[in-house]
Amino acid sequence: MSRHDSRAIYSRKLKLALVVACILSVSLLAGETSQATYVVFTIDVCWTCGTDFQGACGGVEYGVPLIAKKLEQYGFKGTFFVSPYCPAGSEGKMFSNLALLVSQGHDLQLHPHTETFDLSRPSLNMYTKEEKRRILSIGMDNIVRAGAPRPIAHRAGGFALDNETLELLPELGIHVDSSIFPLWSACKVRLPDSHINRFVKVGDVYELPVTLIKMVPLVGYAGMTPLSLDSTTWEQQREALNQAADHCLPLVTIFFHYHTLFTCTWSGVPYEPLEATGPNKSNVEAFENMLKMLTSDERFKVVTVKELWNIFVNNPQALEGPAFIPYTGLYLTYMKSWRHFSGHHSIKNKIVALAPILIILVLAVISVYLYRSGRSSRAR
Repeated sequence: MSRHDSRAIYSRKLKLALVVACILSVSLLAGETSQATYVVFTIDVCWTCGTDFQGACGGVEYGVPLIAKKLEQYGFKGTFFVSPYCPAGSEGKMFSNLALLVSQGHDLQLHPHTETFDLSRPSLNMYTKEEKRRILSIGMDNIVRAGAPRPIAHRAGGFALDNETLELLPELGIHVDSSIFPLWSACKVRLPDSHINRFVKVGDVYELPVTLIKMVPLVGYAGMTPLSLDSTTWEQQREALNQAADHCLPLVTIFFHYHTLFTCTWSGVPYEPLEATGPNKSNVEAFENMLKMLTSDERFKVVTVKELWNIFVNNPQALEGPAFIPYTGLYLTYMKSWRHFSGHHSIKNKIVALAPILIILVLAVISVYLYRSGRSSRAR
């Protein structure tokens, strides 16, 4: 073989190797960019026996049926963490409400509120281990009786989680917990900061994070809030979602309650349902905007907790990612304080909204005083 032929063969092999390398690079790049941020809608239904489940006002339902209807309109399913306990005589209403969600294909998971068992012990962590086992088992059985698959996920009522409950969950077939919430003192289980907003193993279960966003820097958890329709505005929600996708956060949890889309009054009497007084227009609008965004943006994929668990079982690497906290900034925080001036956490919002104005007024008074004092001194 001549030197010319050898060079020609070598050149062809080099070109072939370059083509293969390019194809592999493009494939890998496509694989990276096609990895969506999974979004889970989690709705806490703390009371399943009352008419406030429907949240009807003026002949229109603004409660769970509206949440389910909105999700359906955009082809999504939600995960409803339900408390499947009722006083004697109210079980029929509970099973009817739960069956509505089952019939629409939504995901039902366990959210135990224990007031039904003992009004003096409203949190699961106030019970003995055997009492906890019984309460959790009853709840899981009731969800199955309503026609849903057996729950595989748990969120403690009021985030009142302790280590004993956490250790008990896998014995009952619970693979996922979603109760570790550092902003709430009732939660007795803590995670290192490196685990914030991550799907991580805690003991023998995996923690579905309640996604936190940072509104105010330098003050730790005091400057954070859940990514929730109740505690943030649409502008903050949009910014947080965009940052989550841009930073390759594999999972985002949207957190809200069964009464999030309606305004209401509460008598304070146990077991008496909230009285719906009308739609919460800002939350309804934010929910609609979020659904539109998630439908049109290919960076996101909406799943239920059950679907997320199956994704993890088949490909654990799909949920590996950074401990990233979206930061929505002081401007949006200030605008939110005015938007929610008389709403959720109204005292905090009033303080944030009025503080800059008061500071400016105080500085203006001091400036005027110093100016007049200076003129008086020069006049002498």
